[in-house]
Amino acid sequence: MNKIGHVATDSPRERGLQPVSTHTCQSARLCLRALTYLLAALTTHAAIEFKDGDIVAFLGGADVASAQKNAYLETLVVAGTQPKNIRFRNFGWEGDTVFEQPRDFNFPPLKEHLKKAGATVLLLQFGRMESLQGPARLNDFKTAYAKLIKNLLEITPRVLLVTPPPFESGGDHLPNLQTRNNDLSAYTAAIRTLADDLQLQVIDLFASLAKETQSPRLTDDGLQLTDLGHAALARVIASSLGFDTAAKNAGPLTDKGQWSNPAYENLRTAIIAKDKLWFNYWRPQNWAFLGGDRTEQPSSRDYRDPKIRWFPAEMEKYKPLIEEKEHEMQSLARNIKP
Repeated sequence: MNKIGHVATDSPRERGLQPVSTHTCQSARLCLRALTYLLAALTTHAAIEFKDGDIVAFLGGADVASAQKNAYLETLVVAGTQPKNIRFRNFGWEGDTVFEQPRDFNFPPLKEHLKKAGATVLLLQFGRMESLQGPARLNDFKTAYAKLIKNLLEITPRVLLVTPPPFESGGDHLPNLQTRNNDLSAYTAAIRTLADDLQLQVIDLFASLAKETQSPRLTDDGLQLTDLGHAALARVIASSLGFDTAAKNAGPLTDKGQWSNPAYENLRTAIIAKDKLWFNYWRPQNWAFLGGDRTEQPSSRDYRDPKIRWFPAEMEKYKPLIEEKEHEMQSLARNIKP
């Protein structure tokens, strides 16, 4: 077992290595220890180290997109990286998979958005919805995910893969999605293999959260994460990133879904406000008028001078509002004791 929770399954010979001879070891115990260290060195990849000024981008489907509404993970990472000034941009989009990320007409591709945001660290969480297509598409998933990752590596080499959490029973008359966890397990294994092949860090939420029956539940229907579910994922990811103290000090959630530690909750409230501003900036409701197929409409232009498009300039006014909230976040984070 290495630092990132990835169990090595290949033998030394399969990795092109010569087995350790018992004649070179003083005892069988030393031989075992030598093999353990050797395998660990081969399967452990450098953990992401956050630097002052980093811009961390979250990518994925509905689980990632909904995480910005509670900001549990972002709160723990901001607290854990103090006094570094780390900024976060959530690019999660409901329905996104490794196969496709459908967007409105003329909406810039994800890679262009990441470049514009200046992303330096990418956290990718895919595989949950893809696994519902069953074993028949597992190889397609591997190919598509590898292509997506390699494309994103052109932006930054600091990419972290996060496996999806397990499914739960829907309860009542809803489907029992737990029966699909065998398929999901195969997909998460594929993600770990990709991480090995590309020398990337991986955080295995599936393995961490499937070890035992969760009580309370992480979802309300077997699929959609509850606040407790999001908080549980946030703690695992934060601890895996080296912020175990922050994950513990935030305390349990209250009945209202708040961190019981007031300092962490005040920070989380500011982050949620920032994330809402960011969401409105990068995913404007009326994209058709901003850059889609309705940019020539009179309402998209200045009534005094139709040559002037007022909408793009108005959208840029979000930037100082976002920066103001980020300054507030940093101020609140400095009040958190490690």
